[in-house]
Amino acid sequence: MKTVRIADLRPGDHIFSDRKSRLYFHHGIYVGDQMVIHLMGPSKTYNLRPCERCGFKPQAGIFITCLDCFLNGHSLYRYEYDISYLKLAFKRSGSCSTWDCRPANEVVETANRLLEDKSFGSYNFFLNNCEDFAVHCKTGMAMSNQTARLFAFKLVGAVGYHATKVIYEALTTKDQLRTHQP
Repeated sequence: MKTVRIADLRPGDHIFSDRKSRLYFHHGIYVGDQMVIHLMGPSKTYNLRPCERCGFKPQAGIFITCLDCFLNGHSLYRYEYDISYLKLAFKRSGSCSTWDCRPANEVVETANRLLEDKSFGSYNFFLNNCEDFAVHCKTGMAMSNQTARLFAFKLVGAVGYHATKVIYEALTTKDQLRTHQP
């Protein structure tokens, strides 16, 4: 994977950054002016002071932060879309997709709407994570290739991941409906 220069970013880009020696990656949508909208899980760094540039203080949920907070001192990469299946076979999971993506302005609008509504659901490392969020903004379909690879290799992993995600979404929707009944 090749790193990308900040100057080469465009609003609507799906970006990601390595974590834990490339064990996994953190994903978000670049919205311009060195700002990123991303979904964050629970953090062990809640006691940090807010960022001087963007005011962000680590916590779970969908947030807009400066690029420095998003990167947290790690490398910057751009997620690729509409790649061939042959190229996908040689790429690292969680760095690309064969799916087409929306125009950049729609991607930014989707990310901003989800930020405002806080409507993407609760963070779940396996079934509703930052990659799911960013891919959803780009394509309309939530998917995490890095999580799917935990189920198995390529197609088998994607099928297992999707089946588990459908069950998870059905159960969480049922729970949400139950808690909103009089």
